[in-house]
Amino acid sequence: MLELKLDRSTFLGALSKAQGVVDKKSTVNVLSHLLLASTDGGLQMVGTDYDVVVQAQVAGEVLQAGTACVNGKSLFDVVKSLDDASIRLSIQPNHWAEVTAGRSRFKLAGIPASDFPDVTTPSEVTWIGIPRGTLKDLIEKTAFSISDDETRMNLNGVFLKVGAGSEEGLARLTAVSTDGHRLSKVELETEAQGYDGKPHEAIVHKKGVQELRRLLDDDQSVVEVGFARGQILFRASGTTFTVRQIEGNYPEYQRVIPASSPIKITVDRQRMLSAIRRIAILTSNKTYIIKLELQPGRLAFTTSNPDYGEGRDELDVDYDGEGMVIGFNYTYLLDVLNVIRGETAVLEFSDEYGASVLSSPAEPGALFVVMPMRI
Repeated sequence: MLELKLDRSTFLGALSKAQGVVDKKSTVNVLSHLLLASTDGGLQMVGTDYDVVVQAQVAGEVLQAGTACVNGKSLFDVVKSLDDASIRLSIQPNHWAEVTAGRSRFKLAGIPASDFPDVTTPSEVTWIGIPRGTLKDLIEKTAFSISDDETRMNLNGVFLKVGAGSEEGLARLTAVSTDGHRLSKVELETEAQGYDGKPHEAIVHKKGVQELRRLLDDDQSVVEVGFARGQILFRASGTTFTVRQIEGNYPEYQRVIPASSPIKITVDRQRMLSAIRRIAILTSNKTYIIKLELQPGRLAFTTSNPDYGEGRDELDVDYDGEGMVIGFNYTYLLDVLNVIRGETAVLEFSDEYGASVLSSPAEPGALFVVMPMRI
């Protein structure tokens, strides 16, 4: 009926990655459970919410082969609370799981393993090894501007594209997201293990992006990205996430990006970030609008709220053109300033009504488009 001896830390790491996939709120009870099955080298753990499948291999000593189905959150909470380095997991004839470590013992309600939905793994997958830091940078710079509008499903994820690089062994990676009010785009070249030089692309939906971020928190050097029909896979450290792709074509995002902007100013990124945060204190929590006032030699952020008061914060800038006032949702500006890492940020404008572009000289492959708001 399944009995194993497992390293607590290793098992806990696998359980942690599965927590986002285990659907705690689902009306389908089995989706809140994990399927556990013995292997030659220990344990295979599977969880799914139908959009994402997590499969993890956990090394351990198999005392009795078998399968089980246990509530994922309860098992995680129990293993997390234990102090011993080694734990024993055994399944009783009534499908309950018993977890023991030292003098601690827990019994967790389970269900028949046969109730767990069938999970199929794509047979034809093209795997590409991408440096973890590179993939993490792409995701961090695009995840925040994914759309929540379910009427436009093709915007409910990050568009990920892999193309040939400038020389053999390199791939050009592009990641894009937009919610219609802002757009994030990152493009860069990187080493790619096993890349065949052919183009691959997918729209990774928001839930898949969230789970990928869990995988990227590990310290592995390379994450394997797999492209399959209708699915995209991410694999590292014995854990694989299989994510259902969003069907449909991604919009022609290049049309949104201004070809050129006549006004370009450079600001201290941290100084601008601090100024916006201060002004946001008195901003309406219904509109989130602040005004950006550009005058010769200075850039000011202002707000006026009849319920709270008004505020103003100025920065010195190298600008000698005509003055203009532009309204912005301040959260959009903060999101960008929080993900770029250069000391300076570049703001580009055409006028009070056109799209504005933010970028950093330290990260030439990343740019962010923010639409203004009426004031």
